[in-house]
Amino acid sequence: MTSRGGNSIQVSRRSMLKGAGLGVAAAASGPLMYQACKSDGLNKTGAYDIYVMDDNWVPEFAAGRIVQSLDKLGLKANPDILSKGLDQGYWPPKAGARLKAFANDTPELFALVIIDDCNLLYYDKRQFSSPPKTWDDIYSAMKAKAKPPKLYGWSARGVKGNPVVQTYLPLLNSYGGNFCNDDWSPGFAGPEGVGALERLMSFLPYMSPSTPEFDTDQETALLLQGKCMALTEYTGTAVTEIDNPADSKVVSQIDITNCPSQVKPGPAIGTFICGISSGTKNAEGAVKFLEWFTSSRIQLQFAQEGGSAAVTKSALTDPKAVAKYRWLPAIAQSVQSSTPKPRTPDEPRFEDILGTQLNIALVDALQQKRNYTQIAQKSLNTAKTQMAAVLQQHKNIYF
Repeated sequence: MTSRGGNSIQVSRRSMLKGAGLGVAAAASGPLMYQACKSDGLNKTGAYDIYVMDDNWVPEFAAGRIVQSLDKLGLKANPDILSKGLDQGYWPPKAGARLKAFANDTPELFALVIIDDCNLLYYDKRQFSSPPKTWDDIYSAMKAKAKPPKLYGWSARGVKGNPVVQTYLPLLNSYGGNFCNDDWSPGFAGPEGVGALERLMSFLPYMSPSTPEFDTDQETALLLQGKCMALTEYTGTAVTEIDNPADSKVVSQIDITNCPSQVKPGPAIGTFICGISSGTKNAEGAVKFLEWFTSSRIQLQFAQEGGSAAVTKSALTDPKAVAKYRWLPAIAQSVQSSTPKPRTPDEPRFEDILGTQLNIALVDALQQKRNYTQIAQKSLNTAKTQMAAVLQQHKNIYF
């Protein structure tokens, strides 16, 4: 399933659920857990009451009634929850492309966000005179100060598939492109998507030549060693490590802000989110637990005690929490300016298609050191053709 920089649901949260007398599939999001939850919900075995899911499970699990409508169960969502995070649990989605069978349905809440995971900009404040606001600011600073390999201007995940897509999406979104348009046509091969990929390629002279082989560990290692000026990543990747002297050589030197803008900020969102099993024997208890865990009081403790990506505005802007964990306001800002990925069970397949071509483009650009426009157009058009073929193969679902 989707990898967002190593985030996982920790055992402590699983224990809280069990302590409430609930069966939970919550150790970590991954293929085995996905299959266990899907089988349990389809067969209504009642082995679990609550599933902790990647948000890209929601379309399949809601459409297939593997999870129940929280609206119909009477759950009252805390109005303090950030709206963009809450929106990830609605089916059909409130905005954007919809599957054909659900085109005219009224959105219902099928899953409740418990961790707001989104892209942030991490930057070494010694290398910037002020927080960078645009991709042009990043580029100008790296041209002036980067000295590879001693100091790289940028670090990024470049491995094909999901990793490099997570590098590209904040650029694509900020340039005004779309992963999918509202009519399901691929939205990344136009001038916005090409421009976004060209901008990433313009960073390559100031990046590690091993970038196409980088995943989260390699990308963030450069940041923690003080060897790169900036990068974008999800909330759980580095925020808890940047000030840990056991892992970081840049304690107190890394600041965090929203992702850079071009025509708008472009962070991608990828929440951890809870659904109630269709086979549960304790729906009432599951509802009460989710309401309790996402209450303003508990979310404040969540933020204050560990600097975690709480889901309520009050927790992320609480002065006491922010004084201890300076990245919390950036999470709130990023979530509320975020762009969701396509709401379809095929989304991971789309990521594989786009991510394979993005990796090829990075390799070609590093080798040629020029022709960025042509390389970007070729790779994105190839991805568009392949993705369009998948959509056409399942046209009765999409059109």
